[in-house]
Amino acid sequence: MYYVSSNIVKPLTQPYQLSFAELVGPTKIQWFVSHYWGMPLRHFSDAIRKHASSYESHWQDTAYWICTFSNSQWHVKDELGNGKWQDSSFYLALKSPDCKGTTMIIDDHVLPLQRIWCLFEVYQTILLSQNGSDGFQGLLLCTSAGVLQQGNAGTDVAVAVAKTVAELDTENAKASD
Repeated sequence: MYYVSSNIVKPLTQPYQLSFAELVGPTKIQWFVSHYWGMPLRHFSDAIRKHASSYESHWQDTAYWICTFSNSQWHVKDELGNGKWQDSSFYLALKSPDCKGTTMIIDDHVLPLQRIWCLFEVYQTILLSQNGSDGFQGLLLCTSAGVLQQGNAGTDVAVAVAKTVAELDTENAKASD
C-alpha cells in the first residue's frame, strides 16, 4: 500500500486533493478493512476477493472501506481526527450504521496485530460487537486462502494468530503516523 498510495492514489488525486473514493464515486460502506500497509498487494487483494465471495452472491458489488482509498492522502492529519481519535475517519467508518463488520487482512506473521492503528480498529470492533449493534458481525480474519472463522485459512495461520494474541504487547506496537 505504500507503493499504491504514492504511485497510484496520490498522482490520480493530486489535481483535486480528494480521496480516491471521492474521485471515482463513493458508495456506502459494508465492510471496514484493517490491514498492514507493508503486506504484499497480491495477498491483500486475494484476501478481499475471498472474503467478498464468501459473504455476498454478487461479490463485485461489495463495498469496502480501505483507508488508502477512502482517506484523502492530501489531508492525512484531518483524516486522523487532528488529535481526536473520535473524529478520525477510521472510527467514524467503523461506527457507520451500514458497516457489517471488520475484515482484518492477515498474513503468516500476523503483522496487523503489531500495528497500533490495527489494534485500535480491533478494540473498536470488539466494543461494537459487545454493544450488540444490529447486524454487526464483528472481526473476521481474512487471508488469501479465505476467512479463518470459516475454516478456510489453514491451521498454520490459526496457530500464528493464537501465538500473536497470547504474546500481544500494545506498548511496542508500531505506527508510521
